[in-house]
Amino acid sequence: MSPPQPPRLDVGLPRVSADPIAEAFTSRVPLMPWQDKRPVPHAEMADTWRRLCDLSPSAGKRLAYVHVPFCANHCLFCGFYRNRYRHEESARYVQALIDEVRRDADMQCVGQAPIHALYLGGGTPTALETDDLVRLIEALRAELPLAADCELTLEGRILHFDDDKVDACLDVGVNRISIGIQSFDTRVRQQQGRRASGPEAERFIGDLIARDRAAVVIDLMYGLPDQDMSVWSRDLETALSLGPDGLDAYCLALFPGTPLHQAVTKGKVRPPATLAEQGRMYALACMRLAVAGWRQVSNSHWASGTRERNLYNLLIKSGAETLAFGSGAGGSLGRYSYTVDTDLQGYLQAQRENRKAIAGMLISDEQQTLRDWVAGQLETARLDVAALLRRWPDLVAKRTALEALLDSWQKAGLTERQDDVVTLTTAGRFWSTNLIAGFKEKFASLKGVSSTADVP
Repeated sequence: MSPPQPPRLDVGLPRVSADPIAEAFTSRVPLMPWQDKRPVPHAEMADTWRRLCDLSPSAGKRLAYVHVPFCANHCLFCGFYRNRYRHEESARYVQALIDEVRRDADMQCVGQAPIHALYLGGGTPTALETDDLVRLIEALRAELPLAADCELTLEGRILHFDDDKVDACLDVGVNRISIGIQSFDTRVRQQQGRRASGPEAERFIGDLIARDRAAVVIDLMYGLPDQDMSVWSRDLETALSLGPDGLDAYCLALFPGTPLHQAVTKGKVRPPATLAEQGRMYALACMRLAVAGWRQVSNSHWASGTRERNLYNLLIKSGAETLAFGSGAGGSLGRYSYTVDTDLQGYLQAQRENRKAIAGMLISDEQQTLRDWVAGQLETARLDVAALLRRWPDLVAKRTALEALLDSWQKAGLTERQDDVVTLTTAGRFWSTNLIAGFKEKFASLKGVSSTADVP
């Protein structure tokens, strides 16, 4: 007879432990953008898209995302690789993108309501040829209603991003550059597919910062194979010594299907850090950056001064409306989210036919604003319970259940509380996606929870 199995832990109910950052949950819950939504039938997508195009822009700050689906190689940890970059693809793809932007710019849903953050992501936008990248940025600035203080982020990597390309992008208005470093350790970098050595990465970031013309953000990752605590500590010290404006510290997620997952499964690469080790790496980052006087903007992002706002990432996590352009891009309009065809040839064909290459569409239920609001609050390590109940008064009747959930977080060492404001501890920040998922499981699916729209 098999031994009895322990009961399944509720996703929102952590274990009480002396070491909450290592033991509060048995796994981290990923938050996927398609959760809590249902697909729009394929036959209805074209008509739905036309209706959305005729809507006026939603209230609140808006975003735009441009996707460049090319990379020089497939880094082991990455689950977003689509197409190997070839220089002959650059001009054709950029022209298709510009055509898409110009067509969409005439839509009512784009309108004149300002876009507060524009993000060029990928893939690797900086892989594009310099002239093509410049004319793309120029077209985006000319065609879209960008706010005067719009955060214009260019995501990139060291490879193919030479001095002339850097300066050309700065000259046409890029004011934020985010570089995927992952680690400054040469062995860790090259094992994951990064070609530049650690010292080369340091020199590149140093030269970028020395220009003093844009916010420079370093993306680091913790938990990679062969990146033990001493390597991670050196990564943090190197980043701090360079003096960037922002720093991202992302936890490695070993998703099935990625080259890294396959390499680990086959024994070709050492297993990455355990969940407990990842938690301690995160705690080290929080402590070291706090000592250095950095401000924690969100659960995974820090700023050294006022130049860095991290606006795009903060807004999109709280459900801001997002216009999407390019093969593989994802956006949202009202209750609908949509994806642009990830197949490059399908995308290019749609542009030749003068149509939006919508490949998928989802619609959320009436609780999406509640889920987004709570996610946005917890992303910044706090939950204003009084504001929650003012905005969703139907939750007052469920306050006993709400207090029980919040109490479980506090007993587990994940939160602290002062009156009606709940703040996340370092352990709570590490497990924040579990807390968001737990709240959604308990409350956001309940019927009869309506919003008071006129309450801020």
